[in-house]
Amino acid sequence: MPVEDDAADALRRPGAPALEKGLDLLEALAAEPNGISQKNLAAKVGRSVGEIFRMLGALEQRGYVGRDPKTGEYGLSLRLFQLATQHPPARRLQQAALPVMEELAAAVGLSCHLSMLSGPHFLTVAQAESDRQMGWSVKLGALFPFTMPYVSARVLAAFQHRRRDEVMALLARESGLAVDAIRPRLDAIRTAGYDLSPSEMVTGLVDMSCPVQDHSGQVLAALTLPFLPQRDQDKDPAPTLARLRAAAADISEKIGAATA
Repeated sequence: MPVEDDAADALRRPGAPALEKGLDLLEALAAEPNGISQKNLAAKVGRSVGEIFRMLGALEQRGYVGRDPKTGEYGLSLRLFQLATQHPPARRLQQAALPVMEELAAAVGLSCHLSMLSGPHFLTVAQAESDRQMGWSVKLGALFPFTMPYVSARVLAAFQHRRRDEVMALLARESGLAVDAIRPRLDAIRTAGYDLSPSEMVTGLVDMSCPVQDHSGQVLAALTLPFLPQRDQDKDPAPTLARLRAAAADISEKIGAATA
């Protein structure tokens, strides 16, 4: 049979309704970080409660979905995150980043973490702790809304290349703001090459974050360091920012970015 006939035959083949139903559920749950009831989930995907009941049960049994024991609401587990980090590109980024991040954390005595965009959220895909007894850190696998108060979200949006307008619009929508309201701040971050500002989430913390970029200059991740020094540490964030920028550049170079 000619190749053209094979392609045409593939287009005529029936779909996989059960698979499509499951994917619809996963995509809908990904947009509900605070959980959702079975009834509301069914309405969201345009199906009856009976249609999704068994599918939800299967997803829960396989560990992709969890249910709040108090409210009965469903939410995504970290199973998809675990699968994503096993994917070669993500694994390659982690392998390149972790030694650099561990060296940075040891040098400055503060933790750092690496975040990647994931739909209307961003995920912590790598994390390095300092060897000090106390400190501020973000957990590996933490999922946050893609909104302006988060420094990692701002950096992931500011250094977009191919999807700049799309990602900026997503950030504005998730933040409840107009694109024109956030554009000047993101442009300033892009011009500076980093974001350094008092935390909008934690009082007393200074957020600093830099882009990790590929060979084309596209941002892949944000390398972020919450600056909260202890009494015997340097209170000036400038030296730590310089080390953070060097670490982000080092990781970028290791995954193929062009050197300056």
